[in-house]
Amino acid sequence: METALADYLREAPVFVRLFSGEITDWTAGAERVYGFDRAEAVGKMSHQLLATVFPIPLDEINDMLLRDGIWQGLLSNTCKNGDTIWTQSQWRLRQCGEDGKDIRVVETNTDVTQRELLARELHHRVKNTIAVVCGIARISLTSIKDSDEFKSFDGRLRALAQAQDLLLENKWAHGELSEIIERCAASFGVRDRLCLSGEEIRLMPSSVLAYTLAIHELMTNSIKHGALSVANGRVCLTWGAHDTTHKIHLIWREEDGPKVSPPTRFGSGVRLIERLLRSELGDAPLEMRFDPDGFVCEIDGPTQKSPRLPGVNAEQIQRATG
Repeated sequence: METALADYLREAPVFVRLFSGEITDWTAGAERVYGFDRAEAVGKMSHQLLATVFPIPLDEINDMLLRDGIWQGLLSNTCKNGDTIWTQSQWRLRQCGEDGKDIRVVETNTDVTQRELLARELHHRVKNTIAVVCGIARISLTSIKDSDEFKSFDGRLRALAQAQDLLLENKWAHGELSEIIERCAASFGVRDRLCLSGEEIRLMPSSVLAYTLAIHELMTNSIKHGALSVANGRVCLTWGAHDTTHKIHLIWREEDGPKVSPPTRFGSGVRLIERLLRSELGDAPLEMRFDPDGFVCEIDGPTQKSPRLPGVNAEQIQRATG
C-alpha cells in the first residue's frame, strides 16, 4: 500500500515549494505537465519559472492560504516549450520540521487546457450568436406592420437554429456549404426548383451562421418576389473555392421568373444579407444585380473569420474540439 501511494505521488502533477515560492520538490507528473525536469525546477521561484497568471492578486491568495490552509483556483502557466496551459490548482499548507515552523506549500495542478479552450470558444460563439439575434431583431421589428413581417422574423430565427443544429452535429467545429444549402431548400420545400453545382467546402462556425442566414434570405425573397414565386421559375446556385485563398465564390442566379426591375428601396432581407456578411465575414465583396431576366447575387466570402481568441490558434481549437 505504501509503495503504491509513493508511486502515485511521484507520478501526480505535484510540486512542493517554500511559502516564498522557491521549489523544493518536483515530481515526474509535474515534469510531464510543464516540461521542466527536476534539475531545472528545484531551487527556482515557481511563479517566475512558470510565468503564472493568477485570477486575483497573489497577496490575496496567500492571505486565504494562511487563513484556511488551502486555496483552489484556475491558473494560466507557460510550459518549457512556450505553450500556455490552464491548470486547476490546489494549494495546501504543510508544517514541516520538528518545531513545525518550516512551512511548505504543496501544489497539485491538473491540466484543464482542453476544457478551457472549449469553454472560452463556446463563450465567444454564444456571444456572437446573441449579437446576430439582436441584429436580426433590430432589422426585422422596426418595419413590422403585418403578419408577413412576423413570419419573416420567425423564419430568420428558425434559420439561425438550423445553423446551430448543423454545428452541434459537427461538435461546433465546421459545416459543409452544400449541407447548408440542402437543409435550407428542404425547409422551404423548394429543392426540386434548385439547380446546384459546387464542390465540398468546409466552413468554420461563424461562417456557417452567416451563409445559412444569407441563403435563407435569398430563398425567402425569391419565394415572395422572384423566380420561386411562379410555377416555372428556378434558381441556379453555383459555388467554388479560390485556389490561393480561403475564400468562396458563390453565385445565386434566378431564371424564368417574373420580369425584374431594380427596387426603389431595399427590403429588410437585402439589408440583412449585406450587414450580416460584412459583420460576420469581414469586408466580403457582395454584388446584387437586378437583371431583367432574373435577380443575381454574387458573394466572395471567407470560409472562416479571423481568430477571435488572442493566444489561441486554430490548430489548438481544432485539437480541443476534435
